[in-house]
Amino acid sequence: MAVKAWRPGFLWGMWLLLAVACSAAPASTPIPAATPLPPPPEVNVIIITQDLALGSNRMVFGLVDRDGMPLRRDKAQLRAIYLTPGQQEGEVRDTGVAEFKQWPAGPQGVLTATMNFDRTGFWQLAVDTTGPDGSPAVGLGAFEVKEKTETPSLGDPAPRSVTPTGEGLDDLSTITSSTEPDPDLYRLSIDQALDTGKPLVVVFATPAFCVSATCGPQVEIVSQVKEKFSDRANFIHVEVFENPHLIEGNRPTGGLAPAVNEWNLPSEPWTFIIDKQGKVHAKFEQFTTAEEIEAALREVL
Repeated sequence: MAVKAWRPGFLWGMWLLLAVACSAAPASTPIPAATPLPPPPEVNVIIITQDLALGSNRMVFGLVDRDGMPLRRDKAQLRAIYLTPGQQEGEVRDTGVAEFKQWPAGPQGVLTATMNFDRTGFWQLAVDTTGPDGSPAVGLGAFEVKEKTETPSLGDPAPRSVTPTGEGLDDLSTITSSTEPDPDLYRLSIDQALDTGKPLVVVFATPAFCVSATCGPQVEIVSQVKEKFSDRANFIHVEVFENPHLIEGNRPTGGLAPAVNEWNLPSEPWTFIIDKQGKVHAKFEQFTTAEEIEAALREVL
């Protein structure tokens, strides 16, 4: 989590203004004591999912203590609170239980839960948990719910994107930044897969250039799920950048792949489950586990 930097020039200017004001005041004028700031909350909620809309949504968030250090909790009780404009107190509109999902590397991870939102506007996620010392604590995180998501909504037809395949290629590095690509993930284009009458799992990610370092593992997990269901579903990886083998420094020189714009992806990685009718059945913003993908896929087999 980024920490706002100090601005020494600004602080020096404020000190100078205070010094001048104090020296100009009459000696008999008492200086009021500063009101102490309340201590920061023991637990803070970092909302990771940003593309939220009316209906069912997969929420992904993390917990940190007052010093910004991650807190791991296996489960947590949730309350989704709608912030009514003009009212001091919000209204609890949904409840749920979040479970911890560990990232592939290291002990860290995130909490996820499915929540339903019935109103557009600003909300708070209240997380009932425990602080670093084990005492009960409530963490709060704010988010906005829109009428529709930026990405294809649940139930929408999946965009029939023509994505690169490995057909006729000796080297897959021209269509994927994965260092050990699975050729099966580049056998079909999205539009071709939608014509097979099978469910589709498609992951948009750039393994070599991902900021969060979860894109490579996400593609590998999709490949693992493929080993179990390859006879009943199609699996595709779409590289986020065009010509990922052409780089300058440590960044690709190509623009975004057309499919990224066609699916209106604001970030990556994203994983979508498409049913036999070609409609979006489930979607996962940021990293998701094999168990989550398998559970959603089984619902459309």
